[in-house]
Amino acid sequence: MNGLPGSALADGAELLLRRLDRSPLGAVELDRPALDDLPCRDLIRALLRAPGFKLDFNRLDPDAALAMVSNQLFGPGAFARENELLAREIAALAGLVGGLVEARPAIAIRTYFAPGDLVWHVDRVNERRAFRLVWPIGRPAGMRLTPAGNIHAEIYRAYMRREFPLLGQLDTRVMRTGAPVEGLWAHRPVQLAAMASGRFPFLVDPDSESEVTPGNASVHRVETPAQAGAWHRSSWANRDAPGLQIVITAAAD
Repeated sequence: MNGLPGSALADGAELLLRRLDRSPLGAVELDRPALDDLPCRDLIRALLRAPGFKLDFNRLDPDAALAMVSNQLFGPGAFARENELLAREIAALAGLVGGLVEARPAIAIRTYFAPGDLVWHVDRVNERRAFRLVWPIGRPAGMRLTPAGNIHAEIYRAYMRREFPLLGQLDTRVMRTGAPVEGLWAHRPVQLAAMASGRFPFLVDPDSESEVTPGNASVHRVETPAQAGAWHRSSWANRDAPGLQIVITAAAD
């Protein structure tokens, strides 16, 4: 079920912020072209055929970061035009997210699946205002969101005290080996079943969730000392098709 308010890149940061303020889930969906309709689709498909990786752009502009990746994976000058087009898309989205807090955002891309994302969570930073845009290209299912009131806080804290370090270890093993999560956690069938179904013991109503339209981007609130974050998780359907995930985070005091 998709109960998310929508917005568009052309609407700008001010209107997006107002829609985020009104969203009960703390998130807004952004229409994006499907992979087949992107002019940089050949580059993206080539990246998805390469071994899974994560790259933080740090202070690099999108065009320089993408050129660096393409040069390393495919040779000097490969996909030059497609790199330029994808960099232009990322820069436009970064400008939108940065405009929410009037700060330069951090950008990262990832092509491996992190199974820890299957567990309901909020993103956290120390600054007072923060938002994150996630654009997963080539994934079969969209991000799931649930209201904060659907999380039983005490049960969740107890659950994560036990599971958080184990999930971090699992993410690292998947990134390094590419092994399927079903095999790595075959000895933990109850936890695997919860990750596959999304039905965790800390949920008040397991059926209370909304899905971002597959292929679209979304912007959500990040938890800070001054604001609540949006509760979200990935979908089990994405474990074998992680896609190219573009993540843009803007934070400021």
